[in-house]
Amino acid sequence: MKTILDIQERLISRGFSVGKSGADGIKGRDTDAALIAFKRSVGLPVNPSVDADTLEKLFGFRVADAKPVGNGEPDWLTFARRYSGLSEIKGRAHAPEILEMWRILGLSYRDDETPWCAAFVGFVLESCGFASTRSAWARSYENWGQGIKAPAVGAVVTFKRDGGGHVGFVTGRDQRGYLMVLGGNQADAVNIKPFDPKRVTAYRWPPGQALPIGAVPVVASNQALSTNEA
Repeated sequence: MKTILDIQERLISRGFSVGKSGADGIKGRDTDAALIAFKRSVGLPVNPSVDADTLEKLFGFRVADAKPVGNGEPDWLTFARRYSGLSEIKGRAHAPEILEMWRILGLSYRDDETPWCAAFVGFVLESCGFASTRSAWARSYENWGQGIKAPAVGAVVTFKRDGGGHVGFVTGRDQRGYLMVLGGNQADAVNIKPFDPKRVTAYRWPPGQALPIGAVPVVASNQALSTNEA
């Protein structure tokens, strides 16, 4: 899989500017503009999404031709883990990393109190070269990408909750069969927590990626189910 950094470097090599900061691994407005210009030049639909056709034109291969990920960890989940421990700042200040997520997704929020689980998922996906829903609504991911019937490591999983929803990435199951999920805004932070699978509304997989195989691993947890995602 190609990351957004790979895509930026390839765009630069093809003569498309990704902004003053150059290749920085962040899919912001300048990178979107470069993608639009590139796709227009090769006759692809004019939008900033990065799909299999875009990668084929940029790199000369199709994502769908990649080998299955098996029981390994996909790159986007590894990237998401880098943000473990990121949390809201109490009071009037706001976590700059969360504000940057809103900005990258083109959303108007300027705080870290607005539920930001979808912002985290969208930021991770966009940073790894996938078009997100660019929505603050967690359950917008119920129809994103490819649907899969069972959990897989790295799958985007959506949940129902009173007054809204939640979204994150599957990392495994714990000893009691609870889903282990890496997500944002879980008790106001990025972390891994167990979730009751009865709350699941969908499992989704990035478009163009070979579908996962194998069961999710069993990982240890304190078995204290997540109850705060607002």
